Amino acid sequence: MFIAYLLGAFAFIGGIGLTVSSGWLITMASTHPPILTLGVSIVSVRFFGIFRSVARYGERLVSHKAVFERLTDLRVDLYKKLVGNSIAVSSVVNSGASVKTLVDDVERAQEYQLRIKLPGSSAILSLVAGTLLGWWVRPESLLITVPASLILLFVFPLLISLFTVPLAEKIEAQEIRYTQIVESSVHGVIEAQIYGYLDQSLAPAVAQELEIVRSEKKLISKSAVFASSTYLIIGLAIVGSAWITNSVTNLNQLPAVQVAMLIFLPLVMFEAITMWYPNLFVSGKLLASQRAVNELLNMNGESSETVQIEETVTSFACKDVRVSWQAEFMKPFSCEVSKGELLVIRGKSGVGKSTLAMGLLGLLPYTGSITINGKELSSFTDLNQRIVGTVQRSHMFNTSIRENLKVGNSGASDVQIMAVLAMLELDGLVNEMSSGLDTIIGDFGRIVSGGESKRLAIARTLLSDADIYIFDEPTEHLDHQLAERIEIAITALMKEKIAIVITHSGWSRANKTLTMLR
Repeated sequence: MFIAYLLGAFAFIGGIGLTVSSGWLITMASTHPPILTLGVSIVSVRFFGIFRSVARYGERLVSHKAVFERLTDLRVDLYKKLVGNSIAVSSVVNSGASVKTLVDDVERAQEYQLRIKLPGSSAILSLVAGTLLGWWVRPESLLITVPASLILLFVFPLLISLFTVPLAEKIEAQEIRYTQIVESSVHGVIEAQIYGYLDQSLAPAVAQELEIVRSEKKLISKSAVFASSTYLIIGLAIVGSAWITNSVTNLNQLPAVQVAMLIFLPLVMFEAITMWYPNLFVSGKLLASQRAVNELLNMNGESSETVQIEETVTSFACKDVRVSWQAEFMKPFSCEVSKGELLVIRGKSGVGKSTLAMGLLGLLPYTGSITINGKELSSFTDLNQRIVGTVQRSHMFNTSIRENLKVGNSGASDVQIMAVLAMLELDGLVNEMSSGLDTIIGDFGRIVSGGESKRLAIARTLLSDADIYIFDEPTEHLDHQLAERIEIAITALMKEKIAIVITHSGWSRANKTLTMLR
């Protein structure tokens, strides 16, 4: 980025040199000098023109490359942060805000380097160069260029940070709130349409939109004041430079070339300011985005130690386990399951059965002890190689049936996939589809029913070559006969495994049954 700062400054300096040398060329040409003198002027104009373009092109290449590399590193760091900790990390920040941070804020955070720091640094260097050029032409020019530069480089940015940055930060917070409101409204939009309260459901979002508009208008108004003041300062600098030039000429005759250079100089030396300020007005949004990213990176989570399960899994045990997203609500739960056994866990709705399943899968933090072969579950890093399962709302990806199932086992063949589908009585569904296993099932599996989606999730789990299988409500909402057949098939398949089924009904063939209490 330092190289980009220099190249950006060189581009503005090249613009100053181009305009001043053009004025020099025009002035010299009017005096009909020797052709060699004009040749020097022409070469200078061409040099600065090419220099400006090359510097600007180089600045764009270098700065964007640096920013994209930093953006990539940032996304990788965020990814490692999220996957290296339990799923509870995502609950530290509201999901809507988290999505905005991951999608939008990471890019805005890098834009601060590109839109604020880069043009700001370039402006400082180019104004210093312009001031020195004016001093070289006539020291009296410092009476105009120095005060104007100090005001535009330091005084105005300070005032902008005091009056527009807080407002831009407020707008950013309002936009995050708007994201959250829209997210909550979308989940119930179908029911709102059915029962006729859609307008009321969308009212908070509309009110938030109006609030954002009012804030944006205030920001535009304040930005317009600073923009007008900026152009006023630049205009006064031009007029002041012309006045000083005229005064010096009256006292002692100035060469026409110097007059032209002093007149043209303030016209171009403040170009960097006009490129910098528009972004400076909304810098509060970029700063807020940077803070949001930092908060996500600095969230506390339980990171795993680098321990792997080396031996064959023969036992799985819980002692006084309580799993939670944040606030604990479960009563302590204990169990022991050995290889070849199937444990069924029952309990009334709300006692935490699905939350327990998430903890047993290593997705949520827990208190108490969960052990595999006597070693603590939270100490292992290769859980997905040894323990798999379904959750109450398993996700179907917007891809083919084959790819959805191969999530559980990337090396599974079509023969293996069809065998599992046949066991779950889904082979007929696949055969009826024109593309078979290549059928795209759409977002959230929209072309299949809820029961079919649940069985596809079970098939994905059964394809995995794991030691421990956890099924959360695997046969709920299926007709009794189908649920019975699937229960028999899964029980037979799990004879050499450790299986835990969390359910309200069925599964009478279990080796052990426990009931969770409220």
